[in-house]
Amino acid sequence: MKKKFLPLLLAMGLLTATSCKEDYLEANPTGSVDAGSAYATTKNATAAINGIYRAMVVRYLDSQGHFGHPAMMIILDVMGDDLVFGNTVNGWHFGEQRWISHRTDVGTMARFPYQLYYRLIGNANLAVANIDNAAGAQSERNQLKGEALALRAFSYFNLVQLYGKRYNGAVKPNTQPAVPLVIAPTTEGLPRASVEDVYTQINKDLAEAATLLTTARTYKSHINSSVVKGLQARVALVQQNWADAARFAAEARTGFTLMTAAQYQDGFSDIGNSEWMWGFDHVEDQSEFFGAFHSYISSNFNSSVIRQTPKAINSLLYEKLPQTDVRAKMWVKAPTATNSVVPTGGVRVPYINQKFRLPGTPSTSTMGDIPYMRAAEMYLIEAEAQARLGKSAEAAAALFALNTRRDPSYTLSTKTGAALLEEISTYRRVELWGEGHRFTDLKRLNLPLNRNGANHNPGVAVLFDVPADDNRWEFLIPLREIQANKAIVQNPL
Repeated sequence: MKKKFLPLLLAMGLLTATSCKEDYLEANPTGSVDAGSAYATTKNATAAINGIYRAMVVRYLDSQGHFGHPAMMIILDVMGDDLVFGNTVNGWHFGEQRWISHRTDVGTMARFPYQLYYRLIGNANLAVANIDNAAGAQSERNQLKGEALALRAFSYFNLVQLYGKRYNGAVKPNTQPAVPLVIAPTTEGLPRASVEDVYTQINKDLAEAATLLTTARTYKSHINSSVVKGLQARVALVQQNWADAARFAAEARTGFTLMTAAQYQDGFSDIGNSEWMWGFDHVEDQSEFFGAFHSYISSNFNSSVIRQTPKAINSLLYEKLPQTDVRAKMWVKAPTATNSVVPTGGVRVPYINQKFRLPGTPSTSTMGDIPYMRAAEMYLIEAEAQARLGKSAEAAAALFALNTRRDPSYTLSTKTGAALLEEISTYRRVELWGEGHRFTDLKRLNLPLNRNGANHNPGVAVLFDVPADDNRWEFLIPLREIQANKAIVQNPL
């Protein structure tokens, strides 16, 4: 049974100001429901928490190409080196690939993630502040508060990686400015907290959420203790806390079974997949249609974006993949009408994406679920963390457990050091393609952007090199926030 989320009016109405008093963070938006009523009972509070999840998957800035967190997943890969635009015809997200939109304070990508994640934070703050007094069972209050804390941590984790400098594990504390740290309902503009302070709050929220949540949940669209551990693994990886990253990743994936080779070719659109830990359970009457995730990333939705400018994989990365690996079937090097699926009238380009696919050819439905977190990622986090600890055998074992489910010919790696890390990175890039990890991976590893020698189209990509630690790795604070909040300062231009 698919979960129907709270109506959008309440999802957008339950807002309070965080650090900005503009319309997307206003204290008393039209149609709002007061916090006292929303959190009077755990039944009401459940509807309010559902509204936060719903706010993750709606259009922002009145733009069909910026439909909440799923759009960010696509965009953060678009800004990396592994997702290639197959044509120059349709311009959606071209500005993001060219690193233009996030480097102007009125640009879409300066505003969009700021608005999105602070909206989630504002709603989560209301939940944390009010849920303890809700009438209902203590177990229900624990569940709801745990989800709110985890959603707040998730939102800050996204914000700090975009608007702050990379976390440097060798230099503590990380005093560089991040984003305003708002953990209670307020209309007061706050200054930017340090990167260290934001991560401290993220870890605090996740640790508390872990004490409140269990593995039990009714819907996989909601956060449980396994997802919290997965988030803790992600955070520890960014902070270079390798032992914690390995431990949390191993614990997080417990109870989830890696998909079979046959399941891997099903189109990445069904939350019922045994490997998916958390995702969006798409309901047709809440469809975003031409703004939905699969309207931009799938191989066969009948939209102009998919027909005219299909997505492809970096050719240099693809050529590293053995053809015995089922992941090699997720892209087609030399596509034809018999070996690849596109909508009617759609163009085919080399290395075309087939990973994300909806039922039907062409598909006229956007009924595709979206993977926010999969067990495969946890194996890769454990493998990387163990390798960085110098535990090559443990790292190889984690990678082997994943790769033997993808490639029956894969053998246990005997590599060590940089060679082993490079192998893990290659499989991480392939496995998580299109799921929103590449830009932040490059940033956390202090690696440059390098699109040279692959199949990137110069007319689309334009930008082929960005040095590590260049100012362009930080998103600019939106001008509207600068104007409304006198306590905040801008990132270097």
